Amino acid sequence: MTASVNFEQIFDRALPIANNVMLTVTEAPEDERDLLEILEGAMMRGMREHAQLTAIHVPFERFPHMDSKFWHIPVEDSGDPKVLRFFFETPYLEAA
Repeated sequence: MTASVNFEQIFDRALPIANNVMLTVTEAPEDERDLLEILEGAMMRGMREHAQLTAIHVPFERFPHMDSKFWHIPVEDSGDPKVLRFFFETPYLEAA
């Protein structure tokens, strides 16, 4: 099973969300191509679920060429070579 497939299964369990959520993946992918696929999937899935991806933590130790942003989303070091973190926020909707 690929890292992106595992991520989709985890995401299915985490969404929909009511407020904000941090999703931690404890087995980061082995290569940068898989990482970028997961980041893109997280961003797109968040958009579909109305849960904006607002921050990403990536193990810079394993992915030293990762930029400080993925599209418009800030990227920081996770501090653990195995851990990815995704921070999602749902907009507050006022009652009409």
